[in-house]
Amino acid sequence: MAYEIPDSMQELVYFSRRKFSEVKGSAIAWTSKLLCPDCKKALMGKPVDGKTKKIKVRATEYVCPSCQYTEEKSLHETKLNTQIIYQCPFCQSEGECTVPFARRAWYGKKAIVFQCDKCKEKLGITKKLSTPPEFIAKLEGKNVKKSANNSSTDSDDDDDF
Repeated sequence: MAYEIPDSMQELVYFSRRKFSEVKGSAIAWTSKLLCPDCKKALMGKPVDGKTKKIKVRATEYVCPSCQYTEEKSLHETKLNTQIIYQCPFCQSEGECTVPFARRAWYGKKAIVFQCDKCKEKLGITKKLSTPPEFIAKLEGKNVKKSANNSSTDSDDDDDF
């Protein structure tokens, strides 16, 4: 497979470079923009503010800069896939995978979740570089029980990456 890391953010919806812990494991993940389904000439992206010429990061739609075709954010993002190059923090094997661009629950946090090809351990790329304490404890070989106070209380309701 041999994924090639993109050179520019211009063709990407999402990019992240993470370490799972201080000494073990890392991941590089990116999600490429899709061609406009209407004109097939340009990459779909968030709309640009007419005054400031900056991308509206909190927009709820994606727009084609060529033909102005618009698509709802929720519909468009179901079509996107994230490519990941990783080193597993559990077995130290290196691998690549492609997963849907959607955040799911992972140790009480929202994350793009994928699985190590070798040891089948579930790994996640969280928002705002927040590695869940339960995951770090598992990495260190500790057994941690979830309590009522440990449940997900994040206010990451928006899906802006």
